[in-house]
Amino acid sequence: MVRTLSCPTCGQSDLDVCRYDSMMVLRSDVAMFTVTCPRCGASVSSVQTIPLALREEVRFAAIEVGAGMGRD
Repeated sequence: MVRTLSCPTCGQSDLDVCRYDSMMVLRSDVAMFTVTCPRCGASVSSVQTIPLALREEVRFAAIEVGAGMGRD
């Protein structure tokens, strides 16, 4: 599973989706992540599998807002 992104502006290659600025959950296991490049400040977005480290956070947030996350 890919957890890192590359910045298309400056080439920084270790942008961690777990340090996201925003995450739009598309499915229970997929989200669009936006991160800020620490080198040049560009905003980088990508659709990625939600890392296991974030899945419980996503599940909890869905419960809090009453969003259905499909079947387990």
